[in-house]
Amino acid sequence: MYQLSDSVLKIKGIGQKTQKALNKQQIKTVKDFLLYLPLRYEDRSQIATINQLEVGQIKTTQATIVKTNEYFKNRRRITSAVISDDTGRTKCIWFNNRYIRHKLKPKKSFFFSGKFTKYRTITQPVVEAVKADTIHTGRLVPLYSARLDIPQGTLRRLLKQTTDNLEKTEDEVAQEINLLHIDEALKQLHFPEEEVKVLKSRQRLALEELLSLIKHSEQIKQNWEDKKPTLSLKIKPDDLSGDNVFDFIPKQIPFTLTNDQQTAVREILADLSQSSPMNRLLIGDVGSGKTVVAGIACHHVLKQDQSACLVAPTQILAQQHFATFEKIFPHLPIALLTAKSKPKIIKSKPKLYIGTHAVINQIKTIKPGLIIYDEQHRFGVRQRSGAQELKQHTALQPHSLTMTATPIPRSYMLTIFSHLQASIIEEMPFGTKDVKTWLVPQNKEKQAYKWIGKQLQKNNNPLALIVCPFIHDSDHEAFANVPSATSVFEKLQAEFKDKKIKMSLLHGQMKQEKKDKIIEKLFNQKINLLVTTSIVEVGVDLPNANIIVIKGADRFGLASLHQLRGRVGRQSQASHCLLFSHSSSQEIKKRLKQFTQINDGLKLAKIDLENRGGGDLFGLKQHGFDELKFADWTNLDLIKQARDLQQKINQQQLNWTPLFSFTNTQDLPAAN
Repeated sequence: MYQLSDSVLKIKGIGQKTQKALNKQQIKTVKDFLLYLPLRYEDRSQIATINQLEVGQIKTTQATIVKTNEYFKNRRRITSAVISDDTGRTKCIWFNNRYIRHKLKPKKSFFFSGKFTKYRTITQPVVEAVKADTIHTGRLVPLYSARLDIPQGTLRRLLKQTTDNLEKTEDEVAQEINLLHIDEALKQLHFPEEEVKVLKSRQRLALEELLSLIKHSEQIKQNWEDKKPTLSLKIKPDDLSGDNVFDFIPKQIPFTLTNDQQTAVREILADLSQSSPMNRLLIGDVGSGKTVVAGIACHHVLKQDQSACLVAPTQILAQQHFATFEKIFPHLPIALLTAKSKPKIIKSKPKLYIGTHAVINQIKTIKPGLIIYDEQHRFGVRQRSGAQELKQHTALQPHSLTMTATPIPRSYMLTIFSHLQASIIEEMPFGTKDVKTWLVPQNKEKQAYKWIGKQLQKNNNPLALIVCPFIHDSDHEAFANVPSATSVFEKLQAEFKDKKIKMSLLHGQMKQEKKDKIIEKLFNQKINLLVTTSIVEVGVDLPNANIIVIKGADRFGLASLHQLRGRVGRQSQASHCLLFSHSSSQEIKKRLKQFTQINDGLKLAKIDLENRGGGDLFGLKQHGFDELKFADWTNLDLIKQARDLQQKINQQQLNWTPLFSFTNTQDLPAAN
């Protein structure tokens, strides 16, 4: 029997070579192995006789081998087999499979799972001997990522061996609220008896993650309150009341802050005056003015002869912040710190350092009084935890401010992020216009591109963004119709070849030097049409952008769609957002239609809460926390259950041992 804490080497069938492959993916224990999730499931449970096979359908049939043959064509090994049952005969074909013929014993019965083609053959079927408990056929079959470099069949056999021999543990949480036992959930996750069992398993493990997350949040809060800050402003609460707050807003700012911005400034400056370090989340919709509020905090930190750091997830956004701060806060000494450009850090002269992970790498040298993370959930765990290394070298802790444009309901934030204080900016600056949004029918897409071409030929130097879910076309059948940036770019080059439209392609796989050149052209308004991916989602400010087309809009959540729409109309110019989707799902069409009618991020978040269930069972990726595997912050009912259970655990009314662990102070993921 296996325990969750056992090394993977204890699992029967895993030797040194397989262990090495697993360790490369940080899979070291039985628990790690069982939490290696299937990418998706293939339904091979549909059993059919040979005369019931339908062209284009994936079915499993039980049949006997009549005869086999093997030959070569165009240097390809082709193996064929004639199979039969009581209703008829058909042929199976495999390409370049040198082992399959040895498995196919004449007069033996097997399960064959595959797609029946128009040539009346089953091509590349999965074959499994007939037995009571099949793994590869006749059921919902898990399919895993190829990055483990372990054959799918081998991986399934090892996981089946593990789940069948897992030692049963106590699970009072499951008994308390009538959920699947944790051991059963781990088994059903890989070898589900039916679809609903996958969802129930994910729900059980999501609850487990939430409990671990809440516990970790409580520990952080306790640890944080015991720390001493690197600085404390000499500001009393009364100094910030009413209009007094304007005394603390730099006169160089060329506009008046909204009421919500003023409130956020009060809360942040009050935190910076406390005897424990600030740990605050600044939430504001796209274009609500979070950057200005953060800049005011930096202004006061530098006045106290301390440096500040603003960490952005991408170089594009770091450069954008640098330009914005130079414009709004010209009196502040600012340095751009990226992997490409690393100015010498002068300890005697406090600065605001703006950059990407390069800032985190220099944290011990800078020793800032304030660290600001923009869209923290975009950073990896190791990057975020790098800032915490500072506590090993000094007894003082920098103040921490995290900014996000992702709408987070207050009730959720108070439950999961109990270690954080929150400032919310709901009021938008005066003059902000709603972006006109349409869901374009498939038969009118060509007409839409013609309209875009005419708009781009006008003299006001406009910019259109075409956003695609993928960089390249996918070889996977399930994603054959999902548009890619490279293919769309080629088609639009042909579409607009006779028009004087300056086009460019931008995506994350390009070399940094090439990306920098494109970004420079964008900021200098030398590009009229940019085909890209969601790399433009976070914070990129392109003032002249007035049209955005979101291809495969059904692939994005409402929050991501709203972030993308926020890339246009940044100077209150009339702007348009066009959604393209080839999905025939009425539910998806309804969701996208709702998006066209609502421009408020918080309202969209509420719709998400109402509409989103357990995720797409057969999809490539579940939505939710970007660092978590199961939990989805939109499931407020489950979050409430987790909070109630945690209270019982804290009061020792319930025994519970965490399945998941978060070891770093900054490991808590932000919602996405």
